Amino acid sequence: MLTIALEKAAAINTYAKTHLTTLEADYLTPKDWKQLRTIKDFLQPFHQATLKTQGDNATLNKVLFTMDVLIQWFKASLVSKFSLKIK
Repeated sequence: MLTIALEKAAAINTYAKTHLTTLEADYLTPKDWKQLRTIKDFLQPFHQATLKTQGDNATLNKVLFTMDVLIQWFKASLVSKFSLKIK
């Protein structure tokens, strides 16, 4: 959903501006669009992991390795976003 929304951002903005009186509380600001791009970028590895570990080819070894990779991605994201030190 985020991918499509970001692809259609110009059309969504045009529509929202046309109906601003009705959608004022839900209007997406440039800051909101930036946050949506950040969320999409963060979630991308989770999407890829889901595709790689679904179906009959999902061995326990593959799933555990993928989970380890996602944990590292999550930790790295926390460190870069919040300057946290994680063990």
